Amino acid sequence: VVAVAPHQTLSAILNQNIPGCNSTCGNIEIPYPFGIGYSSTPDQRPCFFEPKFSLTCENSTLIWGNVEILSISLPAQQMDVLFWVSQFCNDTNDNFPWMQTFNFSISRKENKFMTVGCDSFGVLNSFSDNSTYSTGCLTRCYGNELKIDDGTCSGIGCCRMDIPPRMRDIEIRASIFSNSMPEWENCSYSFVAKQDSYNFSTSHLRGFPQTSFPLVLDWTVGHQKCKASESRDDYACRSNSYCDDTDSDIDYGYRCRCKDGYEGNPYLGCTGNLIYYAKY
Repeated sequence: VVAVAPHQTLSAILNQNIPGCNSTCGNIEIPYPFGIGYSSTPDQRPCFFEPKFSLTCENSTLIWGNVEILSISLPAQQMDVLFWVSQFCNDTNDNFPWMQTFNFSISRKENKFMTVGCDSFGVLNSFSDNSTYSTGCLTRCYGNELKIDDGTCSGIGCCRMDIPPRMRDIEIRASIFSNSMPEWENCSYSFVAKQDSYNFSTSHLRGFPQTSFPLVLDWTVGHQKCKASESRDDYACRSNSYCDDTDSDIDYGYRCRCKDGYEGNPYLGCTGNLIYYAKY
C-alpha cells in the first residue's frame, strides 16, 4: 500500500467557488471571492464576495471593469490584467489610459513603469482617498543614437523605474519635450508592465510594436484591517483560516489564508490535508 497525495488531485476536490457559479471563462479559472453574476441554486446568492470582485465573461474573455483578466492567483492573491500603452505623437493620435482599481493596488514587486522614446517623459498618476500621487521617468538623447543600448533599458531611449507602494486608480500619460529631434518621429510611449514582459529595442523608437502589456494587481477583501473586520458580519475568512494584514504594501482591507495543516480556499473554508491510498 502506497500513500499518494498529488497536489493537482487535492486542488481539484477543494471548493474554489460558490455552488451553482461558473468556475471558468474561456481558459481562465475564477476562484471565489471573484465571481460572475448569481448562483443557479435556489438561493441565487451572488457568485462574488463584494461588488469589486464582480466579473463578466464576454465571448470567452474575462472582464473586470474596463480591462481584460489574464489570470487570478488565489495563493498569491494577485490578478494579472491587460493594460494599455500610453502614446503621444505631436498632439495627434495620443492615448492616456486609465484604470479604476477600487482598493486593489498596482503591485510594486511584480511591475515596472517604463517610458520609451528619444526625448520623452512619462507620468504615472494615482488617484485615491481624494488625493493625487504621481511619479515618472524621462529619457533624452538629443538625436544621438550612439548612446542608446539596444536590448537594454538603460535610461537613454528607454527608462524604467520601480512602482511606488499603494498606487490605485491609475492614469498613464506619455509626453515629449518641445525641442525633441524630428528624426525620432516625436513619439513617446509609457506603460506599466509585469516584470520581464518587455524587452527594449532601438527599433521601437520609430514604431512601437505593442498596444498593451500584462500588469499585476494585489487584491484584498473588505475595507478595514483585521482587528476592525473580525467582528463584522461580512468578515471574509471562513473555517480553518486566519486574517492577514501584515503586508506593508497593503493599506486597505485584508487577506485570508489557510492555517498550517489546511489548504483550499480560505474565503470558503479550508480543509485538512488529505492522503489517498492506492493498492498495488
